Amino acid sequence: MRWQTNTRPQAEQYSYWREVVCEAFTPLRPTARGARDSWDREGLSGWVETHPFGAVNGAEIGTCDQTIHHGKAEVDRLEEGVAFVNLMLRGRSVVTQGGSMCLSGPGTFSIVDATRPFRLDYLDDWRAISFRIPLELVPDGVADADTAVRHATSRGLASVLADTMRAAWRAGTTLDDDQANGAGLAVVSLATALLRNAPATEFAADPVGGTVLRENIEHFVARHLQYGEVTPTAVAQHFGISVRKLHLLYEDRPATFGQTVMRLRAEQCAEDLLANPGGLTLTDLAAKWGFSDLSHLNRVFRRRFGCRASEYALSART
Repeated sequence: MRWQTNTRPQAEQYSYWREVVCEAFTPLRPTARGARDSWDREGLSGWVETHPFGAVNGAEIGTCDQTIHHGKAEVDRLEEGVAFVNLMLRGRSVVTQGGSMCLSGPGTFSIVDATRPFRLDYLDDWRAISFRIPLELVPDGVADADTAVRHATSRGLASVLADTMRAAWRAGTTLDDDQANGAGLAVVSLATALLRNAPATEFAADPVGGTVLRENIEHFVARHLQYGEVTPTAVAQHFGISVRKLHLLYEDRPATFGQTVMRLRAEQCAEDLLANPGGLTLTDLAAKWGFSDLSHLNRVFRRRFGCRASEYALSART
C-alpha cells in the first residue's frame, strides 16, 4: 500500500499526513519543528509505502523535516502495543524517549516503544525504513529495555538487523507468506536481542537467530572476498562472536565455514567467466578470487560445478 500527499490539494496535505498517513501506523502528531501543534508552511511533501511481513509491518517513508510527537494523549489512544525500528537512509533525527536521547543519521537506527511517549525530531528532509513490531512477539515486553539509543550498523547484531531489514524490504513483494513471516520474525529476534543487550552468542543459539546469522555471514563474506578479510577470526570479530561459535554455526550444515567461503569464491569466479569470457586468464582469476593456484581453483570448481574452470569457461562461450 502507498500513501502520498502530492495527490491532495496543497491546503489538505498536512491534515492528510497527520490524520491518515501517520494514524495508519500508531497515533502520531507531526508538527513543524519548534511548534507545539501546528504546521506553518504551504503543503507537506511526503509518501509512505508499506508491506506486511507476517504480524510485523514494514514501511519506507520519505518526507520533509518535522517533529513527530507521540505523547500521553497518543499513548492513551494506542490499540496495540508496538515498537518501531527506524533505519535512517537519509537525513538526521533526534530520538527522545524517557531519559534517553540520541542522534540517528544515515546508516544508523534506533528503536522506540509506542507504549510510552517518544519524540522524533527530524532535522532534514529524510527517508527511512521502519519496521513496526507487535510487543506480543517480544518476550516480557520492552518496559526496561534500552530505547532511543543510536545503533551503528558497522558490525555485530546491529549490522545483521540493518542488513535483514534492507534485504526484507527489497524482496518484500516477491516473498510468499511463509518467507515474509520468516523475515518478520528475524527482525523481531534481532530487535529483541538488541533491546536486551544480549550477546551475539546468545542470539546465535536460537534456531531462527542461527539461520539469520549464517545468511548475513555469507552475504558479508561475498561482499568482502576480493578486497576484505574473510578469515574466521575477522568474520567472527565483525559479528561479535567467537571463532568457535562461528564454526559451530556450520556444524549441522552440509558444508563447514571454510568450505562455504570456497564455494562463494568459486561462484564469484564463475560470474566473472560468464560476464567477461576470455577477459582474464584462469590463473589471473584464481589469484583475483583468493585461490592459491589454478589447481586449487579447479578442485573447488569441480566440487561446486562438477567440472574444471576451463570447461565451465568453454561452456560460457558456446
